Amino acid sequence: MPQPRIQEVHVDKAITNMAIRYTNTLFIAEQLAPVITVTKQSDKYFIYDKAYWFMDDADDDRAPGTRAPRSGYKLSTGDYLLKEIAHATPVPWKIADNADDPLRMYEDASAYSMQMCLLRRERRTATDLFATGKWATDVTGGTDFTKWSDFADSDPANDIATGQDAIQQNTGQLPNTLVIGWEVWQQLRQHPDGLDRYKHTQTGILTPEMVAQWLDIDRLIIGRAIYNSAREGQTASMSYIWGKDALLSFVTSAPSRTEASAAYIFQKGDIETRRFVEEPEKQDVVEVTLETDPRVTASDAGYFFSGAVA
Repeated sequence: MPQPRIQEVHVDKAITNMAIRYTNTLFIAEQLAPVITVTKQSDKYFIYDKAYWFMDDADDDRAPGTRAPRSGYKLSTGDYLLKEIAHATPVPWKIADNADDPLRMYEDASAYSMQMCLLRRERRTATDLFATGKWATDVTGGTDFTKWSDFADSDPANDIATGQDAIQQNTGQLPNTLVIGWEVWQQLRQHPDGLDRYKHTQTGILTPEMVAQWLDIDRLIIGRAIYNSAREGQTASMSYIWGKDALLSFVTSAPSRTEASAAYIFQKGDIETRRFVEEPEKQDVVEVTLETDPRVTASDAGYFFSGAVA
């Protein structure tokens, strides 16, 4: 007995309640370097000379009728220079008019351009701050300390303690933040020293909170973001942005004139999204821009571990 076939009673079309879209939701730039809002493309900021603020220059046995010891301090300046990050996504009118659910052509265009700009800022922050030659102290795995992936001989807690001592002695501030790449995290979470610390209360892999407690650090930030280094049309080649390094530093919770935060992201206003028409092409364009400059502002408040794992 003849019966209609499935393909005769149903025409395939896109379902309306889901689609597949990949995005980076784990950007950490603003955790490493707080954003400070500025109004000009370039400007300066004041730096109090550290040496004067740690001088023991007071008199603890002042004689009657004499003046108190007097001294002062010096100032210098640092500067920033904003560069504009921008990306635009065109939305042809005919494409937008004919798009099926669940596609949202204008929302997707805005999200795509926003992703491009934030990804660029993340990579620029890693390049400008998460590198050798930026901080008062650089140490190299395999030369200055045993790589943390060497479970038999490495001692991450002692290495971090050495960094804490260096920053504390140079700035008077105890570092509160450790930033590590994902590949570093994969090793620390399995390190026998850390596991041994919790062997009577926990089992299995360590959590970020447990590792932070083991290393005696207030805040552990893991750089998980990835990017595609291939050109358009080529097979995607994914890499981690934050690599196999680690940065110990003091970071303020908000911009401050009384604390020497290791780094800031100078940024002009909020991220701007605008939409404009291109009549000849019969399309709208969604454009996202931000003006930003990630910058080391207190190099002695950072201690960089290069090549922390193999």
